[in-house]
Amino acid sequence: MLIIVSGSAGVGKNTVITEILNRHNNIKLLQTCTTRPPRSTDGDMHNPYIYLSKEEFEKKICNGELFEHEEIHDNFYGMLNSSLDEVAKNEYHFIKDIGVLGQKNIKNALKNRAVVLSIFLTAPKEELIKRLKARGDHDIDLRISRMEFEMSYAKNYDAVIENLDLEKTIQEVEKLITKFAKKKTVSWI
Repeated sequence: MLIIVSGSAGVGKNTVITEILNRHNNIKLLQTCTTRPPRSTDGDMHNPYIYLSKEEFEKKICNGELFEHEEIHDNFYGMLNSSLDEVAKNEYHFIKDIGVLGQKNIKNALKNRAVVLSIFLTAPKEELIKRLKARGDHDIDLRISRMEFEMSYAKNYDAVIENLDLEKTIQEVEKLITKFAKKKTVSWI
């Protein structure tokens, strides 16, 4: 099973993913490629990215190694074909922060190959701005400007969760994982 977590910048996607990974050692992080520079929080054991230069990323596109890619906030993000093949083996559950355009494409690509649970996290705009400031983000206007676009895709997700209380959000995510895990034989508990 692949658990997709999406939402606007500052909504807590990586915080939720890290908590799920810390609590459930049989769920693995699915890494994707990016050209964005690492943040100080990316150095932990749950690093979500394979960092590439723009030239390396473009080479992967030309070589057909990327299933999908998207430019977000002047950086490229993409999913390797080999990563989707790993999910389709159905040996493990994986979790990943994926953009709203990639969610639909990946869900379609894994149709009839693996169970996909997609979760869209939300929070009020004022809360997102507060969180972005707290983490020292300098591109707050750019990140918030994309919020309306991303919210328009929420209807494509299996669940929409307002992430104001981390523990409550984690409990809701765990309930959804339990429900969707019943659709396949690999146990997540």
